[in-house]
Amino acid sequence: MSNYKEEFKTVDSLLESNFKTRAVDAFVISLIKVERQIRRIFTFLIYQNESYKRGDGIKLRKTLADNNKIYLKHFIKGIDKCYSKTVEQIYGKDYSNDLKAIDEITKDRNKIFHGQVTNKRLNREDLIKKTNLMKKWCNNLAGKFLSEIGYDGFERNAYRKSKAKINLANTSEFDTLEKYADLLKKISSG
Repeated sequence: MSNYKEEFKTVDSLLESNFKTRAVDAFVISLIKVERQIRRIFTFLIYQNESYKRGDGIKLRKTLADNNKIYLKHFIKGIDKCYSKTVEQIYGKDYSNDLKAIDEITKDRNKIFHGQVTNKRLNREDLIKKTNLMKKWCNNLAGKFLSEIGYDGFERNAYRKSKAKINLANTSEFDTLEKYADLLKKISSG
């Protein structure tokens, strides 16, 4: 069962509240969840490489933490590189439009985080619509990846072996920590 509903309880509570900042708070938290989910799916897939054993998750995590130039689009490229299907194939209908919207949402969030004006005059309803789109994105990815690889991106431990058979691709490009570090540099350079 997907952990999506549990993950978004905070967002739902904010949206149901009367707080004046509920829309912007829910918007920002939702984007953090979007980014974290795709990162966890990526790291889960990397850990499925047969060369990684119990305890290697700590080393893989450190290697990832040492690369501070990797974002949502890079994790998607990484999944596309290390799995037999692309995120687009798994996500299905609306992928291009939803990903484009997430990219715009990220730009809006970055402006908001830095106290800047977006020039879009985003009101509460706009932010709630964007939050709902992010929830749709996460829910769809959670269900599809849970069926595909046995992991929805919300379960806390991404560094564990799957019970399902996973069809990795290009495993020789991330079967050591050094190669994994190189892969991270490659996917984050574009």
